Formats: sequence, structure tokens, C-alpha cells
Amino acid sequence: MGKAVKKEPIVSTLEQYQSQFRSAVQAATAFEKHEGQGQKLLYIALEQIFAFGEEIRGDMQAFEAFLAANGESLNKVTKANPYNALVGMAFSATRSKSWCSERANVLLYASETAGDTPLVDWLENGGGVSGRYAEAVQHFARPAAGKAASLRSSRLASITSRLQQARVVTGALPGVTLANGFHRSLLFSEGGQTFLVHVRDEDDQKIIEKYLLEVAGNATPSNHPLADRQLYPLFRAIDLILGTCIPSHKGTGLIAIWNEAEDNGAVTKLRLLSSAHSFTNATVTLKAALPELDGQGYLILDSEDAEMFRERFADDHSWRVEAGDEGIVIVDDAKSQTRLKLRPIVDYADAKLRQGKKLGRRTRHFVATCDGMKASAKNLETAANLSKMRNKDRLTDVVKPKRFKWLYPFQPEDLLEEPPKKGMLEVGVVDVAAYSMLSYPFLSHAEMVEPIDPQMELSFVDIAAFLKVASAYGEDLNGYIADSDVRDAAFCIDHTFGDGDRFEYVSPMVLGVSMARTQVCEDFTAAPVMPQAPATSRPRDYSLIEANRTKKTNFPAIPSSSGRVFGAFITSFMPDDAELKAARKFNFEWQLEWWRRMTDIPVHVIASNWADEEIAASTELGRLSEYGGSITRVGPRILIENRIDCLKQLYASDFDWGIIMDDDAVLMQAENHNSSYRLFAEMAANGISIYNGVDLFAPIYGRKAPFNDELNGPGNPYADNHVFKTSTDLKGSMIVVRNFVKEGKAPLLPDPNFRCHGEDTYLTLKAVSMGYSPMTSWNMVLEELAGDSTFATTDDDRTEKMREGHERLVSEFGHLGLRMKPNSHALDKREFEKQSLGGKPKQVSVPKPR
Repeated sequence: MGKAVKKEPIVSTLEQYQSQFRSAVQAATAFEKHEGQGQKLLYIALEQIFAFGEEIRGDMQAFEAFLAANGESLNKVTKANPYNALVGMAFSATRSKSWCSERANVLLYASETAGDTPLVDWLENGGGVSGRYAEAVQHFARPAAGKAASLRSSRLASITSRLQQARVVTGALPGVTLANGFHRSLLFSEGGQTFLVHVRDEDDQKIIEKYLLEVAGNATPSNHPLADRQLYPLFRAIDLILGTCIPSHKGTGLIAIWNEAEDNGAVTKLRLLSSAHSFTNATVTLKAALPELDGQGYLILDSEDAEMFRERFADDHSWRVEAGDEGIVIVDDAKSQTRLKLRPIVDYADAKLRQGKKLGRRTRHFVATCDGMKASAKNLETAANLSKMRNKDRLTDVVKPKRFKWLYPFQPEDLLEEPPKKGMLEVGVVDVAAYSMLSYPFLSHAEMVEPIDPQMELSFVDIAAFLKVASAYGEDLNGYIADSDVRDAAFCIDHTFGDGDRFEYVSPMVLGVSMARTQVCEDFTAAPVMPQAPATSRPRDYSLIEANRTKKTNFPAIPSSSGRVFGAFITSFMPDDAELKAARKFNFEWQLEWWRRMTDIPVHVIASNWADEEIAASTELGRLSEYGGSITRVGPRILIENRIDCLKQLYASDFDWGIIMDDDAVLMQAENHNSSYRLFAEMAANGISIYNGVDLFAPIYGRKAPFNDELNGPGNPYADNHVFKTSTDLKGSMIVVRNFVKEGKAPLLPDPNFRCHGEDTYLTLKAVSMGYSPMTSWNMVLEELAGDSTFATTDDDRTEKMREGHERLVSEFGHLGLRMKPNSHALDKREFEKQSLGGKPKQVSVPKPR
């Protein structure tokens, strides 16, 4: 005979949470009925809400279902602080939003700081809700406010330190009696005598700080506490390489360090090498080379020594690099001296080392913001602590995530659309509860981007280490996603710090449960150290050159006037080599004279690496102000950084057009060279609107395009018209750019991290990618003043530099059809031009003014 068994009712997880939350609502209701009887009932209600919230926020899927069942949604505000929703749901609707918000913030603050202390005790020990709320405000201070306060504090510390190191006036000022403390004085000088004419003796701290901040000026001190130490750039390089790459590293890790010649002089490079097959890697380039490494080739600093240097650098000792009988060593000045030897690469010949390889197409450019990285690193700490709290009984091991997933603002099926739907990418953790409830908002995109292949995920260990280490240096970092042998193969950073040092970082994506890495590495081969050949250039006869220039140049009686429609912006870099320096000064002086006597266009100069005495000795630099020109002094920088400053000065001005030039560019101005310098006055007379469709243009460059037969042939259109022809091959010596900002358009600004050959091509292709039209003006012909090129030493060197630059361009614009020509260092721009310029006019013709 069968036995009847009564089934127990099945209670869903949602029903359990609904039942549990009813206890919190009842406690809140009890407080509201007896509110006048003290705060104890409020604390009990908050404790019930807190206990419920801490449990349910660990299961985001259940939390979202719970909210939906109660007419709420898991929006951005609730995701950031679940108690925003829970407090509002527990208490009656008569409570103000500010009242609920205050208590929600206190509960979130408790989640991060109360630990094992019961909430009621924690509230009572901290001055109640109001006392804990004041602490929460400070704890969750807005990043902008926190950053401003930090900057103010840094500036005060900086100027105070400078004042403490300044010379002390030991003698009393005659006729002045002052109390102890800070005093603000006004000095007046007349007839060789200086008088102290005004003294304020307020000693209020706010007044003192205001005065000190005025003394400090607007300079932003370094955000890093070790920035003033000797060898700080070397420390930062090693810290970035070890801190961001080693945590996930498997294999023999070494740092290669060597000096390498670049266009603007020698630099020092550091790069992670490993015996692993594919690994997270980084290269740091120090703008100021370490002279002790000259001629030494590749040296190796092993990871243990590098870690020792990294750990001990903050100690109260100074560090230096020494070259001696034992080779190159990094040493400190402690009594028990630390000596870290750099070993030659040949000692590791059998190690089968690998390095990061050059990757392919770059897409989905982003900025990893400093504030976002710090907030994300903080959230990772919070999640780790929350995970430990939930596992306080140690019944199981604490689970840590293995990967970050790419999160999309749309549904998975949208990824299959063609073309794919675009959105703003975020990263998050979805498989570990304590981490999934928090956001990691460090990525910022300038525009919507296509989704990344869902199987491509980020290594959690890599990104956690990157966020913690990179954020310490106080700068937003430029980055992108790169292809390798597969699409979307790596998360990359390519950033130049404010002092000119460059950080290149590559974290390969991980695939599936196996966490297999995409291939981003290649075998390492040390390039041989080539002895520097002595200079053999022929001395130049400057008197003869000047006589020839004067003879062939016909200056007008009155400079041609363009009515301030055009402004000229010249970047002039002064090399250190004495012979190159003399040639540069000679050509630049003639260029400035040419523009001053041919036109009244104001000329603004970015003087890079010029010494005070060189500025003072230049006749033409002293005359720039006659037409409203100026000089901006900057240190030694690569060309693209100076070009960016020229463009920024244009966009900040009232000019309609900017003539962006190198310091060797003028125009041919014989009769067969058409309008020449008069083109600017002619265009100004016509007005800017008639040149719609011409966004940037350059003169004819005769070495690439023979022009005389067409320009002066019978029936040519150039005698009576301004003719512009579409071209993506503009010579960077002189490019005329619209003031896009003045017209309310997006400014054309190249990425300062493009540090390869071909920055003029990059500017042109960047313009095309933004929808602008580059053209050649067939009414003027470029003349470059003769001088020695510093671009390359040999034809092979030139070819290799061009190949590197063009491959970099393809990595950025490949999605628009840009390709390399097969078996060549040259670009194939046909598909790129077809896609981006196919619907635009190939020629713009405007009648010359009568």
C-alpha cells in the first residue's frame, strides 16, 4: 500500500529575499511610528536594511529581479550604491530624497569601513548618522574636488619647500620693524634705489596660504612624491615594467636597457624580455638618455635587481649610474652600498629570449583616465575585502576573478548585426559576486566604437596591476585595441608623459577557460652596436649662399597684405651639433626675413631647444612683433609635439587660416611661379566662404611633381583662377590649415604619440579620416632652403624609418582601407582614398580677385 507524503513548498530565491526585506520594512515602519522616542529604532531599521543589502548585493541577478518585482530598476545610481534603492523602498514616501540619500551613503560607507562591528555600535561610536555622514562625504569626495584639493596641497608643499631652501636675509631691513611670521611686501624701485613701501602683517592662515599659492604660480607639481629624485625617470620606467607586467608573468623575466639614436638625439630604452612564449610586455623610452650607456649596446638588469632598485628607491639615499672597471652599475650612496650590475646581453645568449612584437591595426582608441584608474583600483580593493568578509568562516577558499569581460550597452544578438552596432565599451566582472556589483570606470572613448569579439577577454591580474601602478603617475593614458595574427588581440597603451618619456604597454587578450594568450611576441635579437661615423660634410660658404639668394629674390616695395586673415606658425628646433646649429640659424634668419618683407602676415615661432643667447642674437626674431608675431620657448621636443602647439595656437587665435611651417620653408616667386606669396592676399580679398571644400592645402612640391609645363602651358586655368586639387601627399614643410575651431568644427590635432617618420602624411590622413579635404594649391611652389638632413644617415636607414612610419599609419587607418604595397615600404592609399574621398570634389577652382 502506498504511503502519502506531503510535499514541502518550494520557495524561490526571490521569495526568500522578499520575505527577508519585509522585516526591514517593518523595522522602518516602527521607527516612523515612534520617531519622537529617539534614534535607537532608526539604528535598528538601518541595521536590518544593511544586513539585507550586504547579502543581496552579492547576487546581482537576484538583486535585479528583486528590484524589478518592487517596481525599481538596476540603474547606474543603484549599481553604484544599492542602498539608494533599498532605503527609499523601506521608508515611507514622505521621506525627502536628501534624507534617504544621506542614510544610503552612510550604509555604503559602513560597507567599506565598519568591518565586523555591529552597525548599531558603529553608528553610536561615530556620532550617529550625522557624524558618519560627514565622514562619508569626505570618503566619497568627488574626484574633481579631491584632485583640486590635492593640487592645492601639492602646490603649497612645493612653494614651502622652495622657500625653505631659499637664501635667508640675515640683516634687518632699514626702517622696518616687523612681528614674527609671514609678511607680504610691495617693492618700488626708482633712481637705482629700492623702497619697501607697503607691508601687511596679517597672520591669518588663509591669507598666508593665498599668498604662498600666488608665489607658487600656476605650475602643476608632479603628482608623484619621488619626482624630484635623481634617476626618477629610470625608477618610473622600472616601476611601470615590473608593476604592470610581472604579476602575470611566467618565465625568466629580464629588463633590457640600451641607448638608441633618434631624430632629436639619443634616448635610453628599457624593455621586458622573457623566455615565455606570449606575455604582457612593456617598453619605456627615456627622453634624456643615460650617457653612461653610450656605446655599450644591450645590457640586462635581472628582475630581482630591478625589484630591489624599485623597493629601495624611496629610501633616503640618492642613486646614480656609474661606468667603471666592473662595467655599468646602478648604485646608491648608503653606508652599506647597493650595487646593481648591468650585464652584457651575450651572457644570456642561451636563454631563448622573446620580446613584444610590432602589432597590426589599431582600433577603438581610448583614454585610461587617472581618476578612473584610481577609482577602479579602489573598487577592486573593496571587492576583495567584501569577498573576505563573506568568507570569514573560511568554509571555502576566497574566489578571485580570472578575467575582465567587455561589457556592452546592448544585447548579445546585436553583436551579430552587419555592420556591428556601436557603443561605449566598459569592462566588468560577471562570474564573482563580490566583484560583479562594482564598476570599473577607467575607459573613456571620444566616440562610439564597435564591440570586441566576446571571446576576447582581459586578464584580471594584468588589468588590476596596471590600474594600481599606472595611476600613481597622475596622467591620463592614451590607448587602443590592436590586432596581431587575430583581430582584437591586445589591450595597449602608447602614452608620452608630460616630461617626454614614453610608455608602451601590451596586454594580450585571454581566451576561454584555458586562459590561452593571443600571440603578441617574437624572438629577441640584439641589434649590433654600430660605431658612429665621423661627420664629413663640406663646409658651407654662407656669404656666397646669401649673395645668390639676394640676387634671385625680388622683394616688393610694400609687403603684400592679407588683412590678418592668415597667421604663420613656425616650429624651429635647434640641434646640439655645432655645424647643424650654424646652418639652422642661417636658413631660419633668411626665412623670417623673407616672410617679413614679402607679406605682413604675423609669424609666431615655437623655439625648441634655443638658448637665451641664441634668441637674443637673432635680428629677425627680434622683429617678429612688428607684425604682431611672437616667440614661444620650449625645451627639446620631437617635431610632432611642436606642430601640435602650432595648431593649438592657430585654434586659439582669430585667424581664418594658419600657415604651419618648418624653419626652412619659403615660396618660389619668379614670374613662372604664379601667385606665390600674393596668394594669401588674393584669398583674403575673395573671402573665406568662397573656398568651401578646401580644408587644408600645401604648395606644389617640385621634386615630386613636375609643374612648369602644366602651370605655364597655353590655355592653363591657373593664370586667372585659384586651383586646388585633392591630394593626400602634402609636404609637411608648409601646410595651410583652416581654423576649424573658429568655424565651430572639430580641431585637427595629431596624436602626440605618433613618433615615427611620416608625421606630415599622418596629419593629412587624420584630416581625411575626420571628413576634411586635403589639397594641393597650384598657385604657389614650395622652396626648401638647402641644409643637411637629420632624418636618416643612409638610404637603408631612410627606407626602414619610412617602413616603420607607414606600418604605424596602416595600424591606425587600416579600417579605412589603407594598406602597405606588397614587398615594399610604401603605402597603398587607393582604397583609403576611394572610401574617404570618393564622394568629394577632386578640384576646387575660384576666380582670382580683379
